[in-house]
Parts: sequence; structure tokens; C-alpha cells
Amino acid sequence: MSRQQKRAEREQLIIEKALALFVDKGFLGVRMSDVAKASGLAMGTIYSHFAAKEDVLMGCATLLTREEKAIYHSIIASDISPIQRIVTGFTVNWLIAQYHPQFVEIQNLSLMPSVWSRANPQRIQQLNSLHGDFFTMAQAVVMEMLNSDLNIPLDMDAAAREELGMLLNHGMWGLCVGLNSTAQSGIARAGGDQHEACSYLHFTTNVIHFLKGYGWQEAEPQAVFAACREQAQACLDGHVWFACPVAKDAADAA
Repeated sequence: MSRQQKRAEREQLIIEKALALFVDKGFLGVRMSDVAKASGLAMGTIYSHFAAKEDVLMGCATLLTREEKAIYHSIIASDISPIQRIVTGFTVNWLIAQYHPQFVEIQNLSLMPSVWSRANPQRIQQLNSLHGDFFTMAQAVVMEMLNSDLNIPLDMDAAAREELGMLLNHGMWGLCVGLNSTAQSGIARAGGDQHEACSYLHFTTNVIHFLKGYGWQEAEPQAVFAACREQAQACLDGHVWFACPVAKDAADAA
């Protein structure tokens, strides 16, 4: 094995051990010495790979985003309608946030300029590139959806459709981030009981109204979400990081 390969494997080990620590203790509760101990490596070795804890965080966010990209790629390549692919993607995002809120925290922190200021610029660029890949993948499906599943005027020209698709794509990601950040923060539970069925109903209702605002005219949208939830669950089953239990009370929300 070459020195470069050994270094890459060691860096992957550090990231995986750090990710487990961030999940267990939270980003603020972990020190670089904890990462070194969990990795079985000297502090000098850790710092030869990562300049600061924020740099390690960026590495963890990149790992999670790569894994999510593979999941979304499988959804996009599946033999279901564009709207079902979009809804399945929304639901994968919700399931991850529901069962792995620590991942939401890590990925949200990785977007903060205060974290970037202490992270390696190459890691920042790497993560930004992955986010760009996500947007490009989603944009292709959004344009399909505009042409097949949404009630868009037939005389709308190509440039206007492209602009509408970009706005829909941006809004879609913004809605995902907002709903999941709210759930992860606990704000949604401040008003009362927030068992999973209730949380799922809030999620689906908001996304349904969003899509209807863009012209979706499905008579039974909750039935579409129920079917897409099964697809989303199947995408996550057995995944090393994102596996989550089958919800017991999800049917109550439909």
C-alpha cells in the first residue's frame, strides 16, 4: 500500500471516529484529544490531517453528504414518476432528521462561516461542490416534474420554465432545511405533544401545500406520501449511517 493510500485510510478512520463522537457528545462536547484517543492516534498525527476541530467537522459533513448523494442518485435513477422521486427525496430527508438529528446539526454547522474560518479551504470547496451536485441532480427532476406533474401553462416558454424550476428547486431545499432544523432544535415540540405521527403530519402537510403552490393537483396527496415513504425507508434500510426503524404510528398521520 502506498503512503498516499495509508494517509487516505487514516483520514477516513479519523472522520468516522469523530463522527461517532459528535453524534454521542455533540460538536461542543468533543475535544481533539477525544478524537485522537478514539482513533488510537497521536495528537500530532491528528493535526497532520486536520488543522482544527472545525476542519474535522467539515470532513464529517462531507462524508454524510457523499452518502446522501448516493442515496438520492438511486432515487433519481428509479422507475417512478418525477413527482414521486421528489416526494421520496423529501421523505428521505425527513427520516434522516427524525432519527438522526445529530447529523442535521453537523451538516448545519458545516454551513456556518464561523466554521469555514477555521477549516481547510479545500474541504470547504469539496463540500460546496457536493452541494452543487445535489442541486444539479434535483434540477433535472424538477424540470421533468414541471412538464409532467404540475399544472404549468402550456404556452410558458423554455426560459420561463427554467427560471420557475430554479425557484422551485431553491424553495424545495429551503423547505427541507427549515423543517428539519426546526424538528432538530426542538422548537416544534414546544407547542405540545410531538410524537412521530404528529411530526410526520406537519412535514407532509407543509410539503403538500408547497407543491400545490407550484401547481400539483393530486386528489390524494397523503396516499402519494405514504407510498413514497416506503420507498424512502427502503433506500435507507441497512445503510451504515442512515438506517432508521420503521415507524409504528406513521399510518395514523395519513
